[in-house]
Amino acid sequence: MDRAAAARKLVAELVEGEQIELRRAEIVGRDLARFVEGLGRPPTGQELEDWLGEHAQVSELYAGPALLDQLVDRYFAPPPPPVEAGADARNPELERQLRAEPERGELYLVYADWLQERADPLGELIALGVAAGGGSADAAGRFERHLRHHEARLLGGLAAQLANHVTLRWRHGFVQELDEALALPPPAWQALLGLRVCELVESIALHRVCPPELDAVIAEHAPPSLRALLLEVYGGRLPPRLLARELRRLAVTGDRVVLDPGALPGSLERLELYVREVTAPDGAPPRLLVRELHAALTPAVAAFLAGARLPRLERLTLSADAAATHRVPELLASLEAPALAHLGLSDGALEARTFAELTRLPLAARLSSLALTGMGLDDAALQALAGARGELAGLAELDVSGNELSQAGLAAARALAPRVVSRRQQRRGAARERNVRRWAGSRLAVAEEIAEPSLFRDAGVDGELRWARYRGQDAYELYVSVDLERYGCSCPSGIQPCKHVVALALIAERTQLPPGPSGGIEQRVHRALGGVDFDEILDEQRGE
Repeated sequence: MDRAAAARKLVAELVEGEQIELRRAEIVGRDLARFVEGLGRPPTGQELEDWLGEHAQVSELYAGPALLDQLVDRYFAPPPPPVEAGADARNPELERQLRAEPERGELYLVYADWLQERADPLGELIALGVAAGGGSADAAGRFERHLRHHEARLLGGLAAQLANHVTLRWRHGFVQELDEALALPPPAWQALLGLRVCELVESIALHRVCPPELDAVIAEHAPPSLRALLLEVYGGRLPPRLLARELRRLAVTGDRVVLDPGALPGSLERLELYVREVTAPDGAPPRLLVRELHAALTPAVAAFLAGARLPRLERLTLSADAAATHRVPELLASLEAPALAHLGLSDGALEARTFAELTRLPLAARLSSLALTGMGLDDAALQALAGARGELAGLAELDVSGNELSQAGLAAARALAPRVVSRRQQRRGAARERNVRRWAGSRLAVAEEIAEPSLFRDAGVDGELRWARYRGQDAYELYVSVDLERYGCSCPSGIQPCKHVVALALIAERTQLPPGPSGGIEQRVHRALGGVDFDEILDEQRGE
């Protein structure tokens, strides 16, 4: 390689693209060639940015590390070596040790040394991957360049097909996770899973329905290291052949799923259900042998879990919005979970009466860890909850991250548990507004357009009820309860909650509404709706 010519071309492209301002390009090009020769390798984009930034001839540099890295790759990277059939160096004993202890970084370095002694490019990739995992930006850039330089050997010519389809997440020079964004055909999946760099894959995510042919290919060709699956499901069953693998973690997202507890692998330790609906084939309460269960609590998910037998369950985390949090005590009371020691509630709004119901459950005394994260708790709420210490006698840790607590609130939390975790606290009212925004759904954008206090006359708070009279082009009466369970508006909208109700809920979280009697506004809205039982409409919409 003619380094001087390559350096001149790189500097010339920067000048032509107006990415640099300098006095004499020929001096910069000459010095760049010497810099590369001194390194003994192409620089990373960050190294080149630092070098150009300090050069006496350069007055301004606009190009960032990413662009510089591309230019270095274009002008200084040697041509890819020819791919030799059967040239991969293999060491069965070291590879066995890596499969047995994939977290041990020193094993990778031993294997990398062995491969580098045999001129196998995987060795350098592993060494750079270990260094990049330790936080070295220089190694991360060199890792990407080395992978591109040897992609025919390391990726089997799949690089172009993988782009924009599957994200490869690396650990120490091997692919740890495969995340499919756009559908990759089964033959390409088979080739991908046959690569040496994929021999330690631990997790696969499929963001689409998994057809039988793909189920068969991944189940047959994924390495024994596969332990986790993330499946996006829409109105169907889970892929049976993949579930026959020895999985430890299964995460299911999507719309509706039929989940047969008997079809889950016996090795499964963690189950995550982030779906709108889940049903069992026989409709009976499920028996799940997992140690961890994480679920977004919708009415259908609560119905599926009601009465569940969970003999090994140690950790239960429920994501329940403001409208569903009050269902948690009833659900927990129905569970058979003798080993449960950790309970987590997140993304909802915890009221004192709901917390009191929780502490009266038999399982409360068994809890050693409780997480109430993102539940909209403020100092007053924590001080009200602190009196439950007697019912939570075994509690050793309380996580109150993501709430709205000051030091006074955290001090009150310590009355409940000796160890309090608080990773981050929000501004006052942030959690409740987040609940309103999630509850609003598609009505949020139009509600924001009218969320002006001046449009809502005589707005006030009557107990748990926020109420107002809206005057835009037309005039309507409306109300919404603090827990968002009861709401109504005299407008003719067929979509509930309507934009007026959502706007009032937003205003109530952003401003201080004055106390005042609603004057029977619920009954008047009921009559305006033609005598229809509004509660029945809401129950039907919530699936009750």
